[in-house]
Amino acid sequence: MRRRDDVYPFEADRRVEISLAADGSLTLPAGLPDAPAEWSWLLEVDYRPRRGLRQPRVTLASPAGQAVTHYLERKVAGRRWLNLTGITTWDALRVIAAHCRLGERAVLHGFAKPDLTRGPVLFVAPHPDDAELAGYGLYRRLAEHTWIVTLSAGETLKRLDRQYLAGLDTSLAAARRRKGLIRAWNSATTPQLAGIPQERLVMLGYRNDMLGPLLDAGHKAVTTVEDGLSPSDFRRWNRLALPGDAAANHGAPLLADLAFLVEHIRPATVVVTHPEVDPHRDHIAAARAIARALQHTGHTPQRVLLYANHLRGHRGFPLGPAHAGATIWPHAGTHSALGRWRFHSEALGPDLQREKALSLDTMHDLRGHPGPIKRLKRRWRETLAGTRGPRYGGHDYFRSHVRAQEVFVEVTGEAFVSGLQAPREP
Repeated sequence: MRRRDDVYPFEADRRVEISLAADGSLTLPAGLPDAPAEWSWLLEVDYRPRRGLRQPRVTLASPAGQAVTHYLERKVAGRRWLNLTGITTWDALRVIAAHCRLGERAVLHGFAKPDLTRGPVLFVAPHPDDAELAGYGLYRRLAEHTWIVTLSAGETLKRLDRQYLAGLDTSLAAARRRKGLIRAWNSATTPQLAGIPQERLVMLGYRNDMLGPLLDAGHKAVTTVEDGLSPSDFRRWNRLALPGDAAANHGAPLLADLAFLVEHIRPATVVVTHPEVDPHRDHIAAARAIARALQHTGHTPQRVLLYANHLRGHRGFPLGPAHAGATIWPHAGTHSALGRWRFHSEALGPDLQREKALSLDTMHDLRGHPGPIKRLKRRWRETLAGTRGPRYGGHDYFRSHVRAQEVFVEVTGEAFVSGLQAPREP
C-alpha cells in the first residue's frame, strides 16, 4: 500500500498530543480552551485504509452538536489532518473510524480565530463563482463588511454548441459576449442573496484565461480570439467608476483598477486564491495582481486568507457526498514563500449549506448536466463506495463545495506581498 504524509508549514496557537481509544473516545489534556467554537481545529492522525470498495471515513461526533464525516482515500495510507472546526464542547467528543484504522496517538492543532469584523474584507475572485465556491458562508457572515471584486467575466467559449441556450447566437463573437455578460450579471447579483449590496460588488471584465499574460505585459496588448471584447462590456452593473473603465484588455489598467479599490476600501482582510496550492493560471495571477496592487498603494492588510478551488493530482477532493466535512488540502512541505500558515475554517450549519447550494445554482456556468452514461457510472461508483448523497446540480462542485466547513489558510499581509516578490513600479 502506498503512503503519503500530508505536511504543512503551520504555526498553531495550541499543539497538544492526545490518545485515541478503539471506541473513538479521546483522552484530552487539561487546559484546552473552554470555547472551542471560537477556534479552528485540525486533528493530525496516522491513517490506514482497509481493503474493500467502501470509502474510508471518520466521523466526529459530539452529543452537543452535529456529527461531521470526513471521507479519505482508498489505497493510500499516511498522516492526515481532520477538520474539527465547529465543535462546541470537548465533552464526550468521539472520533469514529469506518473502513480504516487510526493510530492511537494523534496531535490536536488549535488556531484562535481572528475577528474578521474589525475592518473591511476584500474578496478577490478570478472568475464568477470562485467566491461562492470557496467562501459563500464566510462572506455571508461578514456581509456588512465585505466587498467582492471579480477580475474576469469568464467569457471563453470555443464552440457554439456549448452555449447556455442552444442556437441562441450564430457567431462565436456574439456568443462569447453574451456568456461574459450573463456571468458578470451572476457576480453582480448572487452575493446579494447573502446581504452584500450591489454597491460593494465590482466586475472588472478582463480577459478570461489570460490574466497572467496581461499582468506580465503591462501596457502591451495580448492578442487572443476575444480581441473584440473590452472590460467595459462587462461593467454595466458597477456602481463605482474605475480608472480602467475606458481601457483595453491590458495589464496596466488591471493593476490600476485594483490599486484604486485597495485605496478606496483599505481592507483589513484580503481573501484570494492560494498561488502555491491552486494551479489554475488565472488563480495564480489573481494573487499576484492583488499583491502588486497592495505594494503599489503601500497599504498592508492585517491578514490574507487563501483558498483553493482547483488542486493538482487530487481529483474529487474533498471526497464524499455533499454536506460531509471539508479539511485542509493535501500538501507535502514545511516551507512556504508566504511565511508560516495559520488554519482558518468556517463552520456552516445545514440551512446555510443549502443556501450555498442555491447560490451555486444561480451561476450559469455550473448548470450543465452530464450525459446519461456518465450519470449512471457516477451513481454506480457512489453506491459501491457508500457515498451516495444529494445531488443539487450536475456539476461536481455541488458535491465537493457544499460542505459543513469552508477552508482557508491565513498569512500576514506583509508575508503575502513579500513572498510573491512583486516588482516595484518604476
